[in-house]
Amino acid sequence: MDQNSIIKQLERNGRVYQELLVGFTQQQAIWKPSPERWSILETVCHLIDIEIEDFRYDLEITLFHPEQSWPSFSIEDWVVDRKYNERNLRISVEKLHEERNKSVDWLSGLGGFDLRATHSGKGFRREPMRAGDILVSWLAHDHSHIRQIARLSWELLKKEAVPYSSEYSGYDYDGE
Repeated sequence: MDQNSIIKQLERNGRVYQELLVGFTQQQAIWKPSPERWSILETVCHLIDIEIEDFRYDLEITLFHPEQSWPSFSIEDWVVDRKYNERNLRISVEKLHEERNKSVDWLSGLGGFDLRATHSGKGFRREPMRAGDILVSWLAHDHSHIRQIARLSWELLKKEAVPYSSEYSGYDYDGE
């Protein structure tokens, strides 16, 4: 695995998020297909907090303080407690872009690091984890949420397009 390639992909994904999120109104951003699912805005706010308080932080303690305990948090609680759906989409997208740039700059500034560096596993995760595991998981997390935002955009289109149908496109997320 080439860490520089992953860092470049994380940087590109920052731009992908920006492009995916252009043009949504605040009302569209807070829409939820069902009460148990997240809105686009909730997803963006989750990405911001995870960027700062999870991946970047976890990699830092793995590399420089491997005996320090993992942070403990509940992402589901954050959605409600931090009032994600009450935030401003434009400001949140700007914040996500800012934090991703900080992460990429920080990762690039490390100038290469030992992907085998291992955290002790104390705390939240309760098992040892390598720096490479965190880096790959960070990128996988991005891909998962890019897909989530695309799906929400699709579902929003279907909702707002009534009485018109997207059937001719040949695609339907319900049947994937």
